[in-house]
Amino acid sequence: MKTRLLSPLLLAFAGCTAAPLAPLAVWEGAPPAETLTLKPGQDPRGTLNKQTHRGDVFIPEFVVYPAAKPGAPIVIVCPGGGYGILAEEHEGAEVARRLNAFGSAAVVLRYRVPRRDKDKPWIVPVMDARRTIQIVRERAKEWNADPAKVGILGFSAGGNLAARVAYSPAEVDAARPDFAVMVYPAYLFEKDKPDSTLRDGPDGVIPPKGTKPVPAFFAHSADDPYPAEGSMAFAKTLKSMGGSTEVHVWAKGGHGWGASERCEAAKKWTDLLGAWMKETGLLVP
Repeated sequence: MKTRLLSPLLLAFAGCTAAPLAPLAVWEGAPPAETLTLKPGQDPRGTLNKQTHRGDVFIPEFVVYPAAKPGAPIVIVCPGGGYGILAEEHEGAEVARRLNAFGSAAVVLRYRVPRRDKDKPWIVPVMDARRTIQIVRERAKEWNADPAKVGILGFSAGGNLAARVAYSPAEVDAARPDFAVMVYPAYLFEKDKPDSTLRDGPDGVIPPKGTKPVPAFFAHSADDPYPAEGSMAFAKTLKSMGGSTEVHVWAKGGHGWGASERCEAAKKWTDLLGAWMKETGLLVP
């Protein structure tokens, strides 16, 4: 496991930001396992509030930001919001623009919110994310991307979603990404305390024994109420199972900074991610 504190690495990747394409539906027809009922006149694709948070998503969609050149990696971006809303600007669209800028394609996923299950809120979002991986692999070349370089990136609850899609026990043929990026992931621990333990078992985040985890990148703040110890413990576990991990922890920043100018972590983590993707061969100059 490689751990860097306040790393000064910056990138000089030359790229261009593509205009996003029109949203695409995740499912043909009605999404599976739906338990909520749409209210009369309600937009099934969700509504945006003044903070650019999207709520009440019944028809999950994704927005593609194609890469400038063929053969690029493509990253499915999962905004956070406690599995209740989607912070889809600073944890979605702006992230996609930054990924585009250093040569990656991106997909911003509008998975279903709010929670369909109080105790296991990830169940329906995991379905949406796995189906999105399948579609992205099938159509990657249309967006100048490599179907063998499909990643998932998430923030907070979206980071929990990314962890579950990439690593949690599931059916043998379940769609999984080729790499995972978790930015201040929430709910990795049984309790959100620094001395807690990782969620294990069928509803946990720890991969089944005998599987080699896909490469992982973590970014967190030491003063986050969802403890950075969760990211570090998860990275250590993945490494012990033969996986490759990189962890960045900033002293300050709190929670929810996304891709913004709010703090040093918010400004620099995407540069560090780009460097990691280049170092691992996902990005080719």
